[in-house]
Amino acid sequence: MTAGIILAGGDLTPEFAEKIIEEYSSRGEVFLAAADAGLEICDRTGRTPDLLLGDFDTVKQEVLRDYLDRDGLSLEQHDPVKDASDLELCVDSLLARGIRKAVILGALGGRADHTLANIRLTYYGRRKGMDLAVLDPQNRIRCFSTEGSGSFSIPRSSQWGKYVGIFPIGAAAVTISLEGFRYPLKEFELSDASSPSFTISNEITGEEGTVRFRGPAGAGLIVIESKDRARL
Repeated sequence: MTAGIILAGGDLTPEFAEKIIEEYSSRGEVFLAAADAGLEICDRTGRTPDLLLGDFDTVKQEVLRDYLDRDGLSLEQHDPVKDASDLELCVDSLLARGIRKAVILGALGGRADHTLANIRLTYYGRRKGMDLAVLDPQNRIRCFSTEGSGSFSIPRSSQWGKYVGIFPIGAAAVTISLEGFRYPLKEFELSDASSPSFTISNEITGEEGTVRFRGPAGAGLIVIESKDRARL
């Protein structure tokens, strides 16, 4: 199965991008997409993306000009006056190509409205059948959803960092139970209205942490695995 990697224009170093691209490439075929200023990371790593998409209002124009005639590059240019972000359009473009697993790099940091919208894209992708993660050195953000009820587990050996935070999306409340966590829960109604920060900073203490949940159609959970920023 081809995995998609989308490079965005937020906080992203060439070293981290190269590490993730190499890791995914070692597992199978990778489709590399650059969203607008994400092209600058391609330029700094010496890579040509398979897809360059955006309205190109933030990428350096000298970098953009150097890539426009590259062989093997698919170009999708959009009007700056549009109803979706470049990243959302990138997700749609990957879905149209049949890609059902993808990771976004450079989606965090900078403007808070973009950061929040990019996190919400994990829910958007999940509803359209894509396993989509937002990743940076401190965080791995994913969405889990099901019709009615479901469960998922995070192995402690492969979790991204030390902490796990869980947040409802797509519904006013989601009922959850947590097993294998430092702070277990049973049939807890998780709601932005009554418990906006209740489920942050939990830790997996068993071999894996299991989350069971139920909610109305369209309900989901944003799950953030994170670690503290290294202090000098």
